[in-house]
Formats: sequence, C-alpha cells, structure tokens
Amino acid sequence: MTIHEAINLLKLYNGPLGLTLHAGASEELIKKVESTYNITLPDDFKTFYRFTDGFETVEDIFNMTPLADIAERYKSYDKHFEIAEYMIYCDMWELEVNPGDPNDYAIFNVDGEKGKIILTKSLAEFIARFLEGGVFETGGLYAWRDEIKAKLYGNTDPEKIKPLLAVFREGLKLGLISKQEIVLWADWIISTEEKPDYFFIEISLSHDVNELLTVLNSIDVTEDILHLRVLFGVVYTQLLINKITTDKARVVLDKLVYRSEFTRYEKIEMYSLTDYFDEELGEKVQRKLDQQVKDFFENYAQFNLYNYKNWYRINAVLVKRFEIKELEQGFNYHPPYKTLKSKSRKLDKRKLKLVIGLFVLVAILSIIYYFDPTMLPTAAIIFSIIFIRDYSRFRRR
Repeated sequence: MTIHEAINLLKLYNGPLGLTLHAGASEELIKKVESTYNITLPDDFKTFYRFTDGFETVEDIFNMTPLADIAERYKSYDKHFEIAEYMIYCDMWELEVNPGDPNDYAIFNVDGEKGKIILTKSLAEFIARFLEGGVFETGGLYAWRDEIKAKLYGNTDPEKIKPLLAVFREGLKLGLISKQEIVLWADWIISTEEKPDYFFIEISLSHDVNELLTVLNSIDVTEDILHLRVLFGVVYTQLLINKITTDKARVVLDKLVYRSEFTRYEKIEMYSLTDYFDEELGEKVQRKLDQQVKDFFENYAQFNLYNYKNWYRINAVLVKRFEIKELEQGFNYHPPYKTLKSKSRKLDKRKLKLVIGLFVLVAILSIIYYFDPTMLPTAAIIFSIIFIRDYSRFRRR
C-alpha cells in the first residue's frame, strides 16, 4: 500500500473510531521538526503531514501526533520520537530514522515484556492497521504487535501472565470486562501462535461466564490489591470514552470499599464517594460529584491491560504518591464530597424554612382577611416585603 492509498482511506473513512483530520502542516513546520531532531523526514511522512497535520479519534483517544507537538517533545538524548499515542501518552508508537537514508525507517512500540517491537517500515501500513482495528480491537495496533511478538519469541505461557488473568477474573465478576472481550483475546492468541497453549482454547470454548471463570480459576493466582488498581485504570478509560457512567463507577467502588489492603487515602476517598449512595443531590452538586469520581479514578490512568509487565512499578509509584498525600493532608482530611454533602444539606434546610415561612404567611393573611378584610392589602404589602428580603438572602447563599 502507498501513502497516497492510505490518505485516500483517511478521506473516505466513516467507521466507529470517530476520526478527525487536521489541516495540513506547512513546509516551515516540517523543516522545524527536521532541524530540531537533525534528521530528514521520510518522503511518505512529509506527504502525510502536508495532507493532515496528524489526526485524532474519539475511540481509544488516539492521536497521530501533530508536528508542533513532536518538536516540543524533543529530548537531546533521543534518536527517535513519538508519532502516535493514546490516552494522553499512556502508550506511544515511535519513529526511528536511518541518518544515512531517511526513507529507511522503522515504526515501533515498546512492549512491557520484550522491549522494542518493530511493527513496520511503512507509514501507510501503520495507518491502515489502525483504521482496521483501532488500538485494541482485532486487527488493530496491539493485536498486530502481539502477532509479531509471537513470531519472534514463541507462544504465550499462561503461568507468565498470571496478573493479567487475575484482572480478567475480577473484571468479569464486576462487569467491567465482558466474556466476549476475553474470548476475543484468547482467539487472537490462538490465531497468531503456531502451538497455542490449550488453556486459551478452553477460554475460547467457554459457553458462559461461569464456565469462563472456572477456566480462569484453574491458574492459581495469589490475590493482590494491585489487580483492583488495574481495574480502576480500566474504569478510568471507560469513563473517558463514556462507556460507563459515574454511577456505575461508584457501584464498583461500593463493592470494593471494604478491602483493607487499600491505603488509608484510597479508603477515605472511596468511602466519601459511596456514602449516602441513594441520596438525591441537586444538579450542581451532582456535576461536582461526577467530576470528583473521575478525578479519583484518574490516579490509576497509567494502568491498562496491555502493560502488565509494568504494573508492579506503576503500583509502587502510586502507593508512594498516596502516602505523600496522607502526610500532606494529615488525619483531619475531609474529602471534597463530604463538603458537598454538608452544603447540600444546608441548602435543603434553607429551602424547607422558606416553604414553611410561605405557608405561615398565607395562614396569617387568611386570618387577617377573616377578621378585617380592609387590612388585607396593607398586610399583604408588608409581608411581601419581608418574604422578598428573606428570599434574596436565600439566593445569595
């Protein structure tokens, strides 16, 4: 496939990724990147960027990096640079150019287990594979990488991916990962490896969730709070792409808040976000709560199902960060939602007082009208002034 054919695919694309093309890059911007990295860009990259200065998709929050961003992210010790990323640099795809021949290049992704995996020496092929399956779907970028990795390094051993299997198991129980997603993952391993382990065939042949759980439980995995933190990363991704609601995310927290292995900071946040779960909140308070739910899960944004070799390192950094937050906030820490709820209760009390006052006013006016109807207009004016004054105070609060 040529770069012009790939560009035509972009022009005609009307699939599920939610593709947005950018305006083409200027010659000045192309030269800026070349001078910044002291390279000559490959001809097909120049052609692509003249057509569109990168692109982005709603699905997977994927971004083919604009040239200005590439120039800004320059590091003097790098001989390569990111040309694509997803979810704000949770993972990247990089370009390495042969200084002696700019059209001799490689696009690669760093795998947590095997390191650098060269995917292709064709930008057109990279674009076509992304349009076929996005980042995660069958035929997409990660499946492509796994296919190449299997050819280079052999078959997947279930014993070496225990943490991932544990996350699948817990995710299945919580309704965050579907049976279909796990079966598709196993099917891909089966289709790309010459002699796949029978374990993956058993997954593929599972008839229902219970049978799939039985297969997953056949691999003995020690429970670890890390697995739940990874699932929080899955929740964050699903919130970003509107796959689940914040109410569903709070249901997940409500099921896990009892786990003693979480840090004190996590437990306080989780309790605060799940307390008074059925309480009706005003629209403004609900919006703030929704944002705080997303802020909490953002702590786990670096976790995803494809970087399991990095989970323990990410987890160690995260726990340290939580410990620092605990020290900074001390033992008198009150999560933001507690403040929101107290404000909501005060607001409800003021509303109640206002309604009661209105009823009292009507009752008094009725009594005045009964004894002396001629006094009613004067009394109505006086009480209206008092009511308007109190209502103005209520509005200011």
